[in-house]
Amino acid sequence: MLRLLIVDDEPLTAEGLFEMLSDVPDLDLDLYKATSAEEAISRLSRTKMDIVLSDIRMPEMDGLQLQQWIQARWPRCKVIFLTGVRDIQYAQHVLRNGGVDYILKTEGDEAIERSIRSAANTIFEEMRNEEVLIRAKGQLREVLPMLRREWFAALLEQGELPAGSLITRLQELDTPLNPEMPLILVCGRVDRWKEDYRTSDQTLLLYAVQNIAEEYMQRAVMLPIMLGGSYFAWLIQSKSPGETPWEEMVSFVHGTLESIQQTCKELLGVPVSFICHERPLAWMELPKTYKLLKQNLILGLGSGEEMILLFREQDRETSVSDVPGLILTRIENTFEMGQEQAFQKLLSELFQRVPNRFTVYAQAYYAVAVILLNQWNKMYRSGLTPVANTEPMISRLLDVNSHATKEQAIQFLSQMGRDLFAQGKQEQDERTTRIIQKLNKYIAEHLNKDLSLAILGDAVYLNPSYLSNLYKTSTGRNISDYITELRVERAKKLLVESHAKVQDIALAVGFDTAGYFTRFFKRHVGVTPQEFRSRLTND
Repeated sequence: MLRLLIVDDEPLTAEGLFEMLSDVPDLDLDLYKATSAEEAISRLSRTKMDIVLSDIRMPEMDGLQLQQWIQARWPRCKVIFLTGVRDIQYAQHVLRNGGVDYILKTEGDEAIERSIRSAANTIFEEMRNEEVLIRAKGQLREVLPMLRREWFAALLEQGELPAGSLITRLQELDTPLNPEMPLILVCGRVDRWKEDYRTSDQTLLLYAVQNIAEEYMQRAVMLPIMLGGSYFAWLIQSKSPGETPWEEMVSFVHGTLESIQQTCKELLGVPVSFICHERPLAWMELPKTYKLLKQNLILGLGSGEEMILLFREQDRETSVSDVPGLILTRIENTFEMGQEQAFQKLLSELFQRVPNRFTVYAQAYYAVAVILLNQWNKMYRSGLTPVANTEPMISRLLDVNSHATKEQAIQFLSQMGRDLFAQGKQEQDERTTRIIQKLNKYIAEHLNKDLSLAILGDAVYLNPSYLSNLYKTSTGRNISDYITELRVERAKKLLVESHAKVQDIALAVGFDTAGYFTRFFKRHVGVTPQEFRSRLTND
């Protein structure tokens, strides 16, 4: 779903465009409106927009000035201009400054709809740009990125800051980062690989994900770091810290993650998840914060795929404690990515390769036991009891000799893994249910307010696009359908139980005008509000 912002200093025009675009059935847009350039800037400072439909002639700041502001902060946003003035100079300015279209208001709704569809197609085409894959192959041969990866991986995963000067070390690694400035930290993960992907294929695609991010993050200084398994991290700073407030930079990063995720799925065919801290971090905070971000990404929501999460300081209280001693990375990663079948397959393969010597067999057994115990402790510290009869189960897990045969030991490890996966899925479902319940409660209590995805995302601290997908996956319906149902039911109740005017009822259920509410009500009920009330009165 693309976001579109309507900007026009004539409130009736802005409302009319909003209603017109809302009624186009196959135009999947999350719509917003503003009645001045200043209001538009306020909205754009908080929420990424894909398309802006703006009047050119507005007081104080005109559409061209607004476009320049947008291009400096959201360079991939498509700006379409509306005007009632036949002025060729305006058209030339629009094209010169990167506007995608110029429409006279007299051309009507069809021209506007056509231009928006064209802009949307352009956005999707940019996501399919094959250049990123070509660039990725060249980067595989570079040595310096590997040195950076090793040093920064040690910094994030082990908390090892250099003994000497941080400035000197960053210069040696030829990094673009400023050691005296804070950073925005993003932790990411490729959620799932295709079964036939080799390690080299996965590495190539991880580089491609990195290149996609760099294309979208051109406003920022970004250093990507590929970590173990399918994980990676991005360290981000502003290119112009004196000109760009940190709040605006954080908003840009949060909004851009959505575009990166969509492009990775469209172009590379891989689902990607992100979690980003809500504020910039000092260098000394990076190791501890990275662990917290990764733990929360592992916990996940919904299906555990294609997530965009925002980490808040209060989330520290509920994060899973980190347990050291991780062994056999591939098996451990199956828990992080919720892949039970892969766990069972890898467990079987591991013991098939173990030679017929007890010492090697015992070493393999205890390696898997440590991973299972680590996962057990994560659940226990989250307030969960993975399975019943804890002490006997742990005693058996920690004693390889408690199993009469190798086959019985493998079966025990397999069943324990199956129980842990089931409990993890239950906890993930419960966390998702709590999010959905909180959201539904918020909607019911604010039915007369703005219920755009951006507002709802802020209410539950989730990216708007990810929230929309999570809600649809979890409930089988769109958020907009739920809001519509509540507004219709609330309107019916007010029409039956009160003598309020239609205009007042419209405001009570979130509509600015009685006309728009009347059309909405008739579309969903079959009669106008007046007819609905009259029928009940006559009956």
